[in-house]
Amino acid sequence: MKKRIVMYSIYSICLLLMIGILIAYNSSTVNTKEQTNPDYDYVIDMFEKNVESVINDNQVTLIRPYNDEDVKIVRNFYNYQDDASNQQKAITYYEGTYMQSTGICYSKGDSFDVIAVLSGEVTEVVTDELVGNSVTIKHDDNTYSIYQSLTDITVKKGDRVSQGDLIAKSGTSNINKDLNNHLYFELMINNASVNPEEYYDAEL
Repeated sequence: MKKRIVMYSIYSICLLLMIGILIAYNSSTVNTKEQTNPDYDYVIDMFEKNVESVINDNQVTLIRPYNDEDVKIVRNFYNYQDDASNQQKAITYYEGTYMQSTGICYSKGDSFDVIAVLSGEVTEVVTDELVGNSVTIKHDDNTYSIYQSLTDITVKKGDRVSQGDLIAKSGTSNINKDLNNHLYFELMINNASVNPEEYYDAEL
């Protein structure tokens, strides 16, 4: 009888030990899974690591060379693919010579502010008998903006200007005398004149 009691006791102790081992093993397995949970690690990484911004701070958008809503196009950019009617509106006649416009003339009848379309450096401020006063600004990526028929120029060669800065007022020129007060604006990208109307509000 005593032997049976001893045996039962031994069995009971062994059973309890096995249950304890199983519980301990399961607990360690669960903790290991929690520590190696990829979702958990991913969330932690998002907070611990500096997340790189997807916005490119170098992207700039071309604005118009004026901020007056009454300003309109009075002479178009000459496009070889346009129909004859539009091409005719983009030709300048001066002293017996017809010239294709490589820029756009803007006017509202009287003087208006002329602003920089992009930030950059003023490379030229010139007074010319034919095109009047003009300012040239060099921007990044080999882009130039040219403003002609100006008065009251507020910048000089070598100045750094920010996008939207006032650079002059619209004026007159001999080559476009029939337009009276206006701004002639030209945009050059990689040494080629392009139609500014196709680049406004676009990233350069």
